[in-house]
Amino acid sequence: MIIRQFRFDDLRFSSDAEEHRAIAILTTDISTLCLMTSAKLQSDVPPASLAEALAEDALRQIRRMPEYRRQADAVQVAEDAPKEFQRAS
Repeated sequence: MIIRQFRFDDLRFSSDAEEHRAIAILTTDISTLCLMTSAKLQSDVPPASLAEALAEDALRQIRRMPEYRRQADAVQVAEDAPKEFQRAS
């Protein structure tokens, strides 16, 4: 599976837990996956750093799924895969 795009929606910061939470929408070559992601970073972290941390959490979750955990290279990220935040409409 090759991940072509990361989008993050419903971004929130929990001051109690001191973490950012978002829904990650991953577009792949075979499907679209939606995951709840989180990142323990300060509230004022730069957006690029936050997107990277949320993407890493999404990848961690996918790699633990039974269909992918036994194959080290089953999940790949395209070099040009954008990591972007959904804008509220």
